[in-house]
Amino acid sequence: MLLSMTGFGEAKQQAGTSLCRVELRSVNNRHFKLNLRSPDGFSHLENEVEKILRDTIARGTVSATISFDRSANNESPRINLSVLKSYWDQLQIVAKQCQATPPSIDAVLNLPNVIDDGHFAPEVVTDIWPVVESTIRMAAEQMAQFRRKEGASMRAELLSQCGSIESTVDRIAAMAPQVVTDYRDKIMLRVNDLIKDLGSKLTPSDVLREVALFADKCDITEEITRLRSHLVQFRHLLDDATSQGKKLDFMCQELFREVNTIGSKANNTDISHAAVEAKVSVERMREIVQNVE
Repeated sequence: MLLSMTGFGEAKQQAGTSLCRVELRSVNNRHFKLNLRSPDGFSHLENEVEKILRDTIARGTVSATISFDRSANNESPRINLSVLKSYWDQLQIVAKQCQATPPSIDAVLNLPNVIDDGHFAPEVVTDIWPVVESTIRMAAEQMAQFRRKEGASMRAELLSQCGSIESTVDRIAAMAPQVVTDYRDKIMLRVNDLIKDLGSKLTPSDVLREVALFADKCDITEEITRLRSHLVQFRHLLDDATSQGKKLDFMCQELFREVNTIGSKANNTDISHAAVEAKVSVERMREIVQNVE
């Protein structure tokens, strides 16, 4: 099952006297990384949040936001007057010494500990954590559904590109035998033109060695066989029980290697053009695979 590393999920539940909201967003990354935004009282639980998310996410950067809406219960945060007054008095002194305009009260309200949120005292966090954990899991499941849906679309496109490459390889395989024949005929024609004044004529046996060397040099049978084998393996990985982004990325590198070798060895314009078409398809696959978990 293919999973996209890009996803979104959100959930909310009542936690104590507040409404808990959890929002999750994920983007691609070679490893798992968590960026957590939460009230101060929950910062020590980052490891617990990470454990929950790792149940459904193996790779990617996850931005998690945990917030609480007190307005749902007509509650308002309380202003810590002593802290506010202390900030205000000190700023007035500094402003006077620096001959600057003192900051507005709005700016002071944003300073640490001016707003006293009693909901997030340690004992409160302990009490509501089970609900917060449940909300995180709900958001994670919604994001997992999003990632599965995106993964299904990516799988369809990857299969389409595999089919395109396979069709191109069939064309190349059909053209390959003619390359040696054309080379033999070309040599005989040129040499016969050169020796016609001598009254001699070249026979196929006379150019046998040269043609044999050329045939060995431009033989792409092995590359075509490996390329087809890689496509079979790629399709198997798409249907694996777990998302195989790293292996698919490796297979894209191998596909590109074989196609590139075919284009350089074939010594034929039509085959080279077909190899370029296959390269384009592989690059499209690689771009998609970069976002697969």
